[in-house]
Amino acid sequence: MKGCTTAGIGCLECKQPVIDAIIARAAADQERAQKYLDDPSLVRNIVADGCERARKLAEETMRDVRACHGTRV
Repeated sequence: MKGCTTAGIGCLECKQPVIDAIIARAAADQERAQKYLDDPSLVRNIVADGCERARKLAEETMRDVRACHGTRV
């Protein structure tokens, strides 16, 4: 326990709760990611949907910009 009061290196008693928390968090993240690993088309669909939404927003923005500048749409 000397390491616990002197900040010595190697005290697993003190570090174990942190290690356990990191492992638990990593496991939860891995579990959430597994469905995307199992079906990569889910990621492709998410990206494609985001691109389409961004494209529509960009078109609207450019329409507004052109209107402000008196340029034809």
